[in-house]
Amino acid sequence: MASPGTPVAASGNATILVYLSLFLLLLVFFIVLVSHSTLRDSRVRAALTSVNQSFAQPRPGATESAPGAGSAAALVLAGFKRVGDLFETELALVKIEKSLPGKLLVVSTETNELFEESAALVRRERIGLLDRVARALGDRASVRFELDFLIAVGSEPAGQERFGDPVAQAAALGRALIADGAPPDAVSVGIEPGPAGTARFLFNARLPGDAGRTGVGGGRASP
Repeated sequence: MASPGTPVAASGNATILVYLSLFLLLLVFFIVLVSHSTLRDSRVRAALTSVNQSFAQPRPGATESAPGAGSAAALVLAGFKRVGDLFETELALVKIEKSLPGKLLVVSTETNELFEESAALVRRERIGLLDRVARALGDRASVRFELDFLIAVGSEPAGQERFGDPVAQAAALGRALIADGAPPDAVSVGIEPGPAGTARFLFNARLPGDAGRTGVGGGRASP
């Protein structure tokens, strides 16, 4: 209970006045900042565009990562899946990378997965894989694939197994693909710098109207 003469109401009003003064001070400070700033239309439009892209709701059933059925991107992705599934099913050691903007599928593996040890002879158990790859290269109904097969040439670790002649191995695989029915103009083989005992299949996806084949580095190595 307040003692007689204590200005209770006056004390409460003083507190409110302090908060109100602080609020007005902040408001004045904000007004001064705005009055000295310059709004640029380009920056405003960029900010609005960013907000719209971040919070816009996608159309039902459509996403950026799922191109429409029948589109060029969808055809390329379907072709990538077919070829990638072949290698994932057949090879134990395989790495698959897809690049849709560049229409490139890269399959990396070890040469011992493809060739007999230290020899330029395709392993018997890989004949079926090469036959299906050749058919994929020959199917040009919508997306056609052109293959660059490259074997890395590097120093072999001392005391470890040898991997065979990379040039002869690359040529042997190219001949096997063409013998299985792959179009000769769709197959290119060669060598590249890298760890010994590794190889890469580079599948270039091409749609009707795309530029003709240039091969890796602008050239072509025949099997």
